[in-house]
Amino acid sequence: MTEILIRKAGEKDLLSIQRLLSTYFLDMEELEPGDFVLAETEGKVIGCAALIRDASGEKNFLELHSIAIHPNFRGKGIGTRLVEYLINTIDCPDTPGAPACELYVRTTAPGFFEKLGFIELQDAEKLILWEDCKKCEHFEKCIQHAMRYSRVS
Repeated sequence: MTEILIRKAGEKDLLSIQRLLSTYFLDMEELEPGDFVLAETEGKVIGCAALIRDASGEKNFLELHSIAIHPNFRGKGIGTRLVEYLINTIDCPDTPGAPACELYVRTTAPGFFEKLGFIELQDAEKLILWEDCKKCEHFEKCIQHAMRYSRVS
């Protein structure tokens, strides 16, 4: 396999991100190209992942969002590289008494995230973090798992 570059996205990458996300019926609602990191080979975007700051009540948190890998490149470690890049480059706010930098994700692929050190949360925690979960009529049958990664500061 040729070399894969992981880099921050810019405005010029908007169409490539949209195309990749549409493969999985994802959209960029409330996301900007600058929220994404990209995996690129031979000048073509083959993967993306976004990191956003979110808030619920008084809790502010970081959420991994919109991870997509081109179908021809799945299973080659690209998703892992994107998530590890985000984990290693996140700038956690200096909050007095905060023992760790935390990153959250909602996913239908919990096994992938467990391999990266994420732990599954209970549904009660999911309701605390995401307002849309509170309002969702499908919450009881939801297939999305809420997970947390903690990096000790």
